Amino acid sequence: MTKLTPVPLVCAFFSVAAAASGPVLDARPATLVQVLTAAGYQPSLRLGDAKTDPSIAVKVNGEALYLYLSGCKAGDCQRVTVSTRYDRSKMKANLVDLISTWNANWYTQAYLDKDGDPYLDASYFLTGGYTQTNFLNWLRDYLSEMDEFDTQVF
Repeated sequence: MTKLTPVPLVCAFFSVAAAASGPVLDARPATLVQVLTAAGYQPSLRLGDAKTDPSIAVKVNGEALYLYLSGCKAGDCQRVTVSTRYDRSKMKANLVDLISTWNANWYTQAYLDKDGDPYLDASYFLTGGYTQTNFLNWLRDYLSEMDEFDTQVF
């Protein structure tokens, strides 16, 4: 009786998995702009300067989203954080309680800045590379939670 080894099946599995997720991309701002453009968004790259990291502005359903890159060295960035600012005039009376409840139950995090303006944020780590599919799924999840935040909190 011949003993079968699972190695060919394992190799086949990883080749299919790699093909389904796509190539690993670098953490350069221009690459993120290409990913967003390929997905149908119209991103606008702001390069930053010696004191500020780059950022990307995107409009989604009329809402302005900002993707802030951080930990950038030699053109590569460690993280991207998407952030949405909300209008204080539309706040519910118990906003602090609603934000606390939100933060206990959702991946995205809400907060009030020093001026009392509400924000909703989520971060994505770029260190080591990422795939286009994974990044866009993260962004879609953020947009979905943003819609839910609009319903529950505002």
